[in-house]
Amino acid sequence: MSQPNILHNFKSKNFDSRKYKIQFIILHYTQTLNIEKAIDLLTSKNRKVSCHFVIDTNGQIYNLVSESKRAWHAGESSWKGLQDMNSRSIGIEIVNPGEKKLKSYPKAQIDQLINLIHFLEEKFKIPYYNILGHSDIAPHRKIDPGKHFPWKKLHKKKIGLWVEINQIINRSLSEKESNEFLKNLYRIGYQYPEQNNFKTNSVMIINAFHRHFVPKLVGKKPTSISLIKSRELIKINNT
Repeated sequence: MSQPNILHNFKSKNFDSRKYKIQFIILHYTQTLNIEKAIDLLTSKNRKVSCHFVIDTNGQIYNLVSESKRAWHAGESSWKGLQDMNSRSIGIEIVNPGEKKLKSYPKAQIDQLINLIHFLEEKFKIPYYNILGHSDIAPHRKIDPGKHFPWKKLHKKKIGLWVEINQIINRSLSEKESNEFLKNLYRIGYQYPEQNNFKTNSVMIINAFHRHFVPKLVGKKPTSISLIKSRELIKINNT
């Protein structure tokens, strides 16, 4: 895999030293209308956020922080019990106004994202299932890259987790099935709901799962489709 065309016009000083090896790639959206505003936010001394790469709507890639450094993109987050995801990951921001703006991702942008991820996967030996969204690792705080992000398309390029099922009947879950579903999310890698606010935390984690795997169910209760997909994902995790 040849290196994508990466520009170094802008740099962020918002980084420090890594404590762990790179294992993950975390995908975000900028929640801005354009690259200029995104760069302002990601290089701001006051906001204390950054990422390694940002991709414009036309597909142009910019490097803001050296891959060897710990960019500040993940915040308080975890996956499969692992903490300090900033130290363990490369952060990629994608210029997009956000889920609530109902703005789809341009083809040129996604094509270059795929190229960049393949390059980074090979360079750092990152497995495809460790390509995650910010909402996957921080479900209580974040919803990016949002329900419009094309995870299915990326999975066809061997990037990220996704499962297809043949389930036609979409029914409500029993209490027993609901409990199994929550446990399945934890086994997949999501955080387990905090006991002091179990119901609210459960909804946030379920929504994070739906954003990634069943976008049409965001904001709704899990169904038999949610449960079956969670079971299939566990099988992938155990292979």
